[in-house]
Amino acid sequence: MTEQIYNLLKQKILNKDLKLGEKLNTRQIAEENEISLMPVRDALRQLSNEELVENKPRVGFFVKSFSEPEINDILEVRKMYELYCLKNYFSQIDREKIAELKEKISRSNNRLFTDYDNQLHQTIVDAAGNSYLSERYAELINYYKMLFNYLKDKRSEISRQEHLKLIDAILANNCQIAAKTLFKHLNTVDIKENIDLDSSST
Repeated sequence: MTEQIYNLLKQKILNKDLKLGEKLNTRQIAEENEISLMPVRDALRQLSNEELVENKPRVGFFVKSFSEPEINDILEVRKMYELYCLKNYFSQIDREKIAELKEKISRSNNRLFTDYDNQLHQTIVDAAGNSYLSERYAELINYYKMLFNYLKDKRSEISRQEHLKLIDAILANNCQIAAKTLFKHLNTVDIKENIDLDSSST
């Protein structure tokens, strides 16, 4: 039961069903799912270990919130991961998967696009064949998922076109254009301008 509640809450956090900084009422969660408090608390502790939830002693559990410096740090580290892997492991990028993602990204709605977006970037990082790097990136990208869902729909459509241009460059085996496109894409994603940092802080 703990795992089920963990998965439920994690998806709600990543899909913006729960707001940044929102307090999580353990009793309410237990009552809504007709379970005891113990599995709810265990699930929240697990999410706290993954730093998706903040556990404040004698206060309670809260969805993680982000300061502006934290957002800048997340974006900077993401650039470092992705640009390094693209430039150094370009020939190892899974072209078949990239082609499949092009079709999905072209036709997806905004929520599904977020999933395919993350798959595309993860595929670039996975090209390095370094399990440690891929795992650390996957942890980082959970934060990005939380933040990306606060972007305006207009930015999402611009991002979709940037992703398709990146995919075309990879499929054309043009590393220079792919790197230039990826850099421009990551450099123009300014999450902090599209979320209310004050309302996400606790």
